[in-house]
Amino acid sequence: MKIALVISSLGKGGAERVLSVLANYFCEQHDVCVIKFDAEEPFYKISPKVRVLNLNLGVGERGILGNFTKRFNKIFALRKILKQREFDVVISFLDNTNVLTLIANLGLENRIIITEHTNHRFLKSPMWRALKRIFYPFADGLSVLSKFDFDHYTYVQNRAIMPNPMFEISHAKDERPAKENIILAAGRLNAYKGFDTLIKALALMDFNLLKEWKVVIAGDGPEQKSLESLAAKLRVNVQFIGFVRDIESLYERAKIVVVTSRAEGFCNILMESLFFGIARISTDCIAGPRELINDGVDGFLCPVGDSAQIAKKLEILMSDEKLRDTLVQNANKRTQDFSIETIGKKWTDFINLSLEQK
Repeated sequence: MKIALVISSLGKGGAERVLSVLANYFCEQHDVCVIKFDAEEPFYKISPKVRVLNLNLGVGERGILGNFTKRFNKIFALRKILKQREFDVVISFLDNTNVLTLIANLGLENRIIITEHTNHRFLKSPMWRALKRIFYPFADGLSVLSKFDFDHYTYVQNRAIMPNPMFEISHAKDERPAKENIILAAGRLNAYKGFDTLIKALALMDFNLLKEWKVVIAGDGPEQKSLESLAAKLRVNVQFIGFVRDIESLYERAKIVVVTSRAEGFCNILMESLFFGIARISTDCIAGPRELINDGVDGFLCPVGDSAQIAKKLEILMSDEKLRDTLVQNANKRTQDFSIETIGKKWTDFINLSLEQK
């Protein structure tokens, strides 16, 4: 089968990592081509078996007229490729690229599967919401990350909930370093991720207990300075280490992962930490955490914005190694659900179903 994967760029985002993992999986049995609009080198490892086609059209903001011209050029370049009918299926990633791909394919009858990688409420632009409502029904299939989004996209007939797959792990369990008293939070430092809730929770905790632990926030973003100021104001010792390319090394050493998001699309950190023996705490926000944590069984869920509950659950886990181990053992039972073999098979089945639709 000839598979094309279309994305704006292959930077350091979650959808970009998913595309890379899927491309590396599919290329073992299929002819895979990644089509991207920029000319930058992929951030994540791509197998040499995968053909990467750079359209070199840029992805930055260029103002109203510049953005219109840029998107027209993307549609034109993509349509030129799609006219050749080279691929059995074209899979597009992220909403803006999904719309451009569907427009480029009008009248050409290529089989197009579009993929959503964020909570649909994240998209605030009325124009892009309208464009999705107009063009998404032309897709042969739509993959989403949660039931919340599955129930929203009723205007796409063939859709499936498709969790993100786990990336390739570098070290076997017996080769990993010893666990340390590290509480890890990671993600884009923006308002949605709610790191302010975590910092406020730390300020409520038992100082003597907390001083035996290291709190690490990995990531960068527009809220970094305000979060650093909040931590200083509340006299909370937090290490802001910026974006980390090798998140695996942090997973290997951390004992607790905490997510304080106000909304999620899927929450990769809760899935990825399953594979590294980390106890998990998360806010019970829309889309993601509730599908990854069974509260009190393999992790803890807390109300969104409730710093007091986050503080309470953290203190419980920090004080009770046996409980941490129990939660980790229960969570470990779900690792197979997110392996690339499991998710790859689901994708193969969904592609075949989508090809049979017409």
